[in-house]
Amino acid sequence: MKLLKKILLVDHEPRMTALIRRALEGTGKYLVKVEQDSRLALHAAPWFLPDLVLLDAEQAESEGEDVNRRLKSDPALKDTPFLFLSGQAASEKKVLTGGFINGYRFLATTVSLDDLIRCVDEMLDPAPAVPPVQAPAKATR
Repeated sequence: MKLLKKILLVDHEPRMTALIRRALEGTGKYLVKVEQDSRLALHAAPWFLPDLVLLDAEQAESEGEDVNRRLKSDPALKDTPFLFLSGQAASEKKVLTGGFINGYRFLATTVSLDDLIRCVDEMLDPAPAVPPVQAPAKATR
């Protein structure tokens, strides 16, 4: 039996969370817990123990930073990766698909679901490092 990776999705928009949840769970690799209020997410995270937190960066900026800071202060969650969804980055046309904000990965909310799934896959199941190919030893005479 394959264990599903757990994702805590925190976003205030019900249609957006339903769409993202359906897409991620549809892969058969993820179990998604949705919280539309960051205060409830703070209570859910310690017992859900997500492998990834997907957080709406559109909430009050300080609120998103507070959620991040408080979850990272929990020893059981300190190494949990965060992926922020940001409509602001897309609207400002700084980036079209994603990048990093304060060292955390983010995706524009205009990104396709396929790109979102690919990003989540990369974050939760990174490709194993490929050892460098060594040149064959030279024959000595």
